Amino acid sequence: TASFLNIGVGARALGMGGAYTALADDTNALYWNPAGLSKLENREFTASHAEMFESTRLDFLAYAQPTSQGTFAAGLTYLSQGKLNGRDGLGRPTGGYDASDAAMSVGYACKLDFAQAGGSLKYIRSHIGSTEAQTVAADIGAKRELGSLTLGVALRNLGPGLKFADQRNDLPLRLAAGAAYKFAGGHAAAAEVVNGPRGAGTDAAFGGEYQAFKNLYMRAGYTTQTAITGGSGFDAARGLTMGMGFRSEKWSLDYAVLASGELGRSHRFSLGARF
Repeated sequence: TASFLNIGVGARALGMGGAYTALADDTNALYWNPAGLSKLENREFTASHAEMFESTRLDFLAYAQPTSQGTFAAGLTYLSQGKLNGRDGLGRPTGGYDASDAAMSVGYACKLDFAQAGGSLKYIRSHIGSTEAQTVAADIGAKRELGSLTLGVALRNLGPGLKFADQRNDLPLRLAAGAAYKFAGGHAAAAEVVNGPRGAGTDAAFGGEYQAFKNLYMRAGYTTQTAITGGSGFDAARGLTMGMGFRSEKWSLDYAVLASGELGRSHRFSLGARF
């Protein structure tokens, strides 16, 4: 239920295998680790788009506002599966129907004497044909900088689950812990482990980015995760991820490509603005 929450957002993060819990330092931190929002020095907006399979698309929009009291942020995640063909228990056509999922989030982060801390609340809605379910969930996270090394931890999707008709199913609760190291010259490397406390197992991710030129970054990563959306038809095969990005003082444009098993590859695009 609500397995779309595990797909991941932001081409920069996904190009590095999703190893972003410790490295998160932009508006996409609202998804990966809300504590990272405290690193923002300017207002920032981001928009991400993923072309997945058939007519399935994932979009993510977020805005963050730094203040003297901390950083506030809001975001929207929307998964559209387009028109689906319905079948009854005997496999006979019953006409088409729509399916979609959405999550609206608000977050806050601040810098403490010894660390950065943040959290977010989100309203989740899942729609299948004429049936829908709604719930709320929370994410919490923390980061600690030790010179060039940053440690991060985040608990994502903590909530009561979604109830369709008379059946309630758990949300995809995830506990992520990672480390990131920033090298001189704008390069970075990151690694993390992600555990699903409700029987989803443990996965690992590794990745990094190399500043090839002043504004151009090349990225690569590896993930052991084999079911990004919990087996709901958008599974990803473990393996390499790749990406690249352009970043200036006010703009960023990122691209990533991810392996998706027998379905081939999926492509992610992100646009960011700082002002």
